[in-house]
Amino acid sequence: MKLAFFTSHIDKSLQWLWYAESLKNNSIEQYHIVIGLNKEEPFFVKDLKGIGVNVLYLHHKGSYDFFKNIIKSYNFLQSHKVDLIHTSLPYGNIIGQIVAKLLNVKTVTTCENVSWAKDFKSKKQEIIDLFTFKLSKNIIATTDTAAEYLKNNWPIKPEKIQKIYHGLKQEEYQNISDDRVFNLKRKYAINDNDFIIGMIARMEFWKGHKYAIKAISRLKDKYPNIKLLIFGAGGEFLPKFNELILKYDLKNHVFYHGFSDDPIGLFKLFNVHLHVPISKYVETGGINIIEGMISACPQILTLSGYAAQSAEHLKNAYVVDYKSSDSIEKALVYSIENYQKMKDFSIQARKDALNIYSNKVKVQKHLDLYKIIINE
Repeated sequence: MKLAFFTSHIDKSLQWLWYAESLKNNSIEQYHIVIGLNKEEPFFVKDLKGIGVNVLYLHHKGSYDFFKNIIKSYNFLQSHKVDLIHTSLPYGNIIGQIVAKLLNVKTVTTCENVSWAKDFKSKKQEIIDLFTFKLSKNIIATTDTAAEYLKNNWPIKPEKIQKIYHGLKQEEYQNISDDRVFNLKRKYAINDNDFIIGMIARMEFWKGHKYAIKAISRLKDKYPNIKLLIFGAGGEFLPKFNELILKYDLKNHVFYHGFSDDPIGLFKLFNVHLHVPISKYVETGGINIIEGMISACPQILTLSGYAAQSAEHLKNAYVVDYKSSDSIEKALVYSIENYQKMKDFSIQARKDALNIYSNKVKVQKHLDLYKIIINE
């Protein structure tokens, strides 16, 4: 079996890296075409090369580059005679699907963000999604909510949708060295007596940052050692974030650190992981939810993405209302005052994650699907 993968807008992805590594261990021949907005190769491309995967990086500067990158991708794959092309994310989808047509190869797509087109009222994204869904033999939804949203909001036959959850490598989240944790604490200026709330969420309005910030503003006097650390790429909410920090005088309590190249290690810094998207469907993934679960990190969650199918209030997490700083404030007070109970919830969450979100299961489900499509 020969496979080609088209992705875009990825700086670093353990999911795709682990998947590529597993395919290699299964002796699957694979080729990756990665499209990015920066001239310099992202960590993802370097990581793929580091495990010996054949990868082509294409820089996208403007609309003209669509045509150039289609030609480069076609030339790259023409001699390899791949059996199937798997596409994901905006430019990965549009370029991958076109190249597949030119090569007369069947395709499958992973739908990472099913509601983006409607959330941002983007006609461009809607056209890309419709184009991709029409041409793909199957559409992979990574969560129950994603599958539900696709069925209810897009003209897709239900039988085209396949649910395959993200999978974690258990060993990657075990035995995090003390030196690794110490270096992260020093990097982010964390003191031993700090109570750290962590958010791994790029600066988009629908991630719910403002509700977390308002909750912290009400607690900073009662709990002066409380700190909110936010990690993730920049976005349209960043100017508003800076305004709120000044408005509530939170420069000693709320910190934005941008992208971290050690997302696994971060969970060892957090007393609590906070993930609070503003509706059920606006976040139909959220891999950091299941990373928090397997890391046994106490979590405060709204019921979106993986939390919608896995979080159980006061059993394996503390569940809060959408768009509610009051609810988040109450959850944080509970976490500080009843921390051992939060730790007990996190131990249950880890057990749940190990039963459901396995990298081995994910890989096998993909391979089974590929074989069905190729043999049709």
